[in-house]
Amino acid sequence: SDTEFWDKMQAEWEEMARRNWISENQEAPGQVTISTIEKGYYFHTENPFKDWPGAFEEGLKKMKEGDLPVTILYLEAAILQEPNDAEAWQFLGVTQAENENEQAAIVALQR
Repeated sequence: SDTEFWDKMQAEWEEMARRNWISENQEAPGQVTISTIEKGYYFHTENPFKDWPGAFEEGLKKMKEGDLPVTILYLEAAILQEPNDAEAWQFLGVTQAENENEQAAIVALQR
């Protein structure tokens, strides 16, 4: 139907704006990419756990407690500390999906 078409177009437009495909190389507010390798996943810049030792393990504990926003922060911190940790990327993707942030989940799982 026409409504579904326009809803889909609106969602795609918003996603393009979020990823700055419309504007000229501006970072999304409050988020930053850590390198060109991770291009597409925007990390929270105000992450209080970015230097937390054992961030991955803490993230897993918070995941079991069901605290998805804090889990995401811990997992992002773990990835910032070890960008090639495939397991951390996988858990981050799954947690983002559970937190209904599908685009971030897809990007994380692709890593």
